[in-house]
Amino acid sequence: MVRSVGRERRARRPRGYQRRNFSLRPETARLLDRLPPDVNRSQLVDAAIRRLVTDRGQARLRKLIAEEAAANGALDLRVLGQWFVVDAEGWPNDEQAR
Repeated sequence: MVRSVGRERRARRPRGYQRRNFSLRPETARLLDRLPPDVNRSQLVDAAIRRLVTDRGQARLRKLIAEEAAANGALDLRVLGQWFVVDAEGWPNDEQAR
């Protein structure tokens, strides 16, 4: 059996979570310390980070949409007016359809 040279075998990490080392403010650490022992802190931190990232992403998207609407509102109205005329010409009136 041939193994690639220079590649070290790494211990497999259990599926699900990876260990990370990060710092918290003292107030946040105290909040975590107040949790009951049966609370899975890894799941709690995971859910909090996912929620933060999702909410920030949605807020950024809302901001970009609002900026685009403000920047292109006049153009959108002008194009709408032009197509309204074309659309009205292309469809028969109710009286013509009878």
